[in-house]
Amino acid sequence: MRMKYTSVALAVVALAGCKAEMAHREKSPLVVDTYKVEAPITSQYRVINGQAMPAELTPLAFRTDGEISAILVQEGDRVNKGQVIALLDDTKAKQNVFDAQARYELALKQYQRGQELHKKNMVSKAELDQLAASFKLTRAQLGAAKAQVTYTRLRAPFAGKISDVDKKKYENISPGETVVSLYKDDKVYVKVSVSDSVLAMIEPGMNHRQYQPQASFSGHDQSYTLSYLEHTSELHPQSQSYEFWLTMPQVEPQILPGTSVKVSVDLLAAGIGPQHGYQLPMTAIDTGSQVNQFFVWKLEDENAHRYPIKIEQINGTGAIATSGIESGDIIINSNLRKLREGMEIKGAQL
Repeated sequence: MRMKYTSVALAVVALAGCKAEMAHREKSPLVVDTYKVEAPITSQYRVINGQAMPAELTPLAFRTDGEISAILVQEGDRVNKGQVIALLDDTKAKQNVFDAQARYELALKQYQRGQELHKKNMVSKAELDQLAASFKLTRAQLGAAKAQVTYTRLRAPFAGKISDVDKKKYENISPGETVVSLYKDDKVYVKVSVSDSVLAMIEPGMNHRQYQPQASFSGHDQSYTLSYLEHTSELHPQSQSYEFWLTMPQVEPQILPGTSVKVSVDLLAAGIGPQHGYQLPMTAIDTGSQVNQFFVWKLEDENAHRYPIKIEQINGTGAIATSGIESGDIIINSNLRKLREGMEIKGAQL
């Protein structure tokens, strides 16, 4: 029995010794590749990716409620101004016109008879005024009833192309519900997104609206000249950028909405100063949880530190950052997902 306890005690001591040795074992630092930021680059020209958008896209709706009896168009159909696009069941509206017509004709006859009796002093002036008011009221009601019949026909307010058909035959709708969407197909709108730094560089003294950049569309060999249309004054909530809208006449073959486009901009001619930034490889850029949120890991005193940066342009060799880094910074270029703030690093300068 004594020897058995002694063996157990020795085993416990041996295990305790192993644990103490494991607790004091040092973890090897992470080895990474690094990239040294060179002098800033300056560029007068820039290519911005954009997208062709439907021009003056307009949702169309009925002014009255009811059941749709017919949808006369499909997506992609071209319509003329005034063309009937959809119909509501007009049975009730036509009945209302019939009733209003009957009331109007009765009021008219009563008013005419009242005028004759008033001349013979058989009807007072007050009674005649009452008949006149009734006649005017029924006339207005008849006009309103006829208008309701016209409201059962949805017409195109301008010539264009059907973008979307949101409703189907036999659906019941309320006033203002979108039935179809129509856009002008004789124009092309192009939307591009720019950062706040680019927008801030637009010189107030220059009329950037007169500058016309060149655009090349996917599937089209020729480049086209764009004109300034408008831009937003507030950041888009998702992209956190400003939207610039450009326009041009439609061409053949037509440029359809959704077509990708590359807009070539001469920054000086557009009233924007030359672009200054630092070239970074894509492998050195870390992304955040939000849209357009980017970071780099800098190696400082053999420790990793994360800094936010602003990406202004993606080019063939990586990305151009305009803030968050400086010349001479040592940027970690590998194992970004393994990095933690303040982690000890051994760099291998490339």
